[in-house]
Amino acid sequence: MSSMATDTKHRILDAAEQLFADYGFPATSMRDITNEADVNLAAVNYHFGSKEALLIAVVERTAAPINRDRLERLDELERKAGGSAVSVEALVRAFLAPMFERWSLGKSEPKILKLVGRIHAEVDQDLRAKFIRQFDAVFARYSTAFQRSLPGVPAGDVHWRMLFLVGSMAHTMTWAASIIGTDPRARREPGEILEALVQFAADGMSAPAPKPVAMPAGGAR
Repeated sequence: MSSMATDTKHRILDAAEQLFADYGFPATSMRDITNEADVNLAAVNYHFGSKEALLIAVVERTAAPINRDRLERLDELERKAGGSAVSVEALVRAFLAPMFERWSLGKSEPKILKLVGRIHAEVDQDLRAKFIRQFDAVFARYSTAFQRSLPGVPAGDVHWRMLFLVGSMAHTMTWAASIIGTDPRARREPGEILEALVQFAADGMSAPAPKPVAMPAGGAR
């Protein structure tokens, strides 16, 4: 691919990422994207084929290096453990750190998390499934590692706790600026926020399996 074609592709991805995050996937038209990227529709179709494929490419561009980093860190932890279970805290840190380090270095912004939230809320099930598949390998590897480190926690509970882990990360990065704006005393560097979240999440991941609780008939009142 020529440098000009590469530049065009990157401009399209940049424009689509911003527009999808700001206005959502359904509300963003191909014309909006071509105007923002200063390209014609043929260029978008040539590089991506469809708006749906463009959305997946936008997410993959950010998610792929982060997920690769997560897997490499897990490989290293397991190598050092020599067959023993890795500590829960180390697993949590390995999962969270790639996103926070890019946030610290300015390589990632909460807008990608805003985009992810919009994908879950706005796109149809088939497209959402394509998006989720990009994280299957990471989720499977970390789920297996957490299950080894938490033998007293049922596998189903481990899956739920991983969901809570991902949710707390996304919520923290999305709302950090608002929290700091409300109370300047809450100002923290990304590295400090990471360590606080690691401790919080590791304790939650390691908690004893909860006892079943029967919900009142008709829901809580």
